[in-house]
Amino acid sequence: MSVETVDKSSSAEFFSALNRLFHSQRVTSLVDEADKTGIFPRPLIELLGAEGILNAIFELNAYPDLNALITLDKGLGRLGSAGVSAGISLHNSALAILRRFGRNQCLSEITKSAISGKSILCIGASETGGGSDLQSIRSSTVKEGDGYRLRGHKKFVSLSPRSDYVILAVRGADSKSADKHGNIALFAVPTSNLSIGTPYRKVGAHSLETAPVTFDTWLPAEMMIARPGTGLAALSWGLTHERLSIAGQVAGACELALGVTVARMHVREQFGKSLFEHQALRQRIADLASRVDILHLALTGIAAQGSPLNLRTAAGIKVTAARLGQEVIAECMHIFGGAGYLSDETPLGRWWQDMKLARVGSGVDEVLWELVAGSLIPDYDNYNRLVRETS
Repeated sequence: MSVETVDKSSSAEFFSALNRLFHSQRVTSLVDEADKTGIFPRPLIELLGAEGILNAIFELNAYPDLNALITLDKGLGRLGSAGVSAGISLHNSALAILRRFGRNQCLSEITKSAISGKSILCIGASETGGGSDLQSIRSSTVKEGDGYRLRGHKKFVSLSPRSDYVILAVRGADSKSADKHGNIALFAVPTSNLSIGTPYRKVGAHSLETAPVTFDTWLPAEMMIARPGTGLAALSWGLTHERLSIAGQVAGACELALGVTVARMHVREQFGKSLFEHQALRQRIADLASRVDILHLALTGIAAQGSPLNLRTAAGIKVTAARLGQEVIAECMHIFGGAGYLSDETPLGRWWQDMKLARVGSGVDEVLWELVAGSLIPDYDNYNRLVRETS
């Protein structure tokens, strides 16, 4: 059944439709092949578009349906492939930017194509030596005739080898603003206009093809998504949804790992009884499972608040989820013992490597904690009422 036939107001119906799709042999085969070859499965995004899943998330207005987005991401996490999950969330994050800020006919057509799964999107922001410091972008744009000339280099552009458009962040370099810190603009750039390098060899998430991108290209003015000075805000909008997606994917991945590990504990015997009968092990796994339950409930609460998504909330839930995810996978791998360290016997080692991406992708912990810290409000009234400091 296509998701287009499902009552989108019902999270249970949407989850059921996604669950059927993600358990289909077509999807599992695509994911397994991607993990084997290290090539992102473009047909999976095409399938999500054709089945109406992306439409259910983005159709209503400029704000994505957070409940549907989180439901999708949890399902992706349960597929057990961080590369595939991250690639889809990158497409959706770029789509969130275009859906809200792409206001002309040309950008609207690209948005519709991306929602249908016929076009794949990604984001090009990070540069050599810059990382999360997006204010320091050196790639530039200048007015040239009826359009703009874009020049520069991006070091990490995940999904670029499979994408049709890259949402590029560049610095406005007109004479009045050439030296201004920030002054970021965003453009939708066809990958045919870019030089995409050889994908990097990475520690994990191998199917998330990540490559450097170099460009010196002219674009018509209608390809500008956000003018200089407003691009960083538009980019942050997309990154905020990506951070929420990461948290959802971590929740799904933890649920998968815990379920597999509990099964292992029931079938594996040590000292004459199953691992699950050893109190210390089952209590440790119970602790982890309870904290993952709390993560699921937190995501449900965020979805219930609705859009627009709070920047602080997304930053905090992403770091919290990523740290928990690393702990869960490490402990599950430990409980598997030697078999957990053998990549030919279990996926635990691959999951362990993959989970690190959640800590560094879409902003490292320290950058995101600063976003949280910047919105903390001191309670002077109660401080003055309760604190009686003596000299």
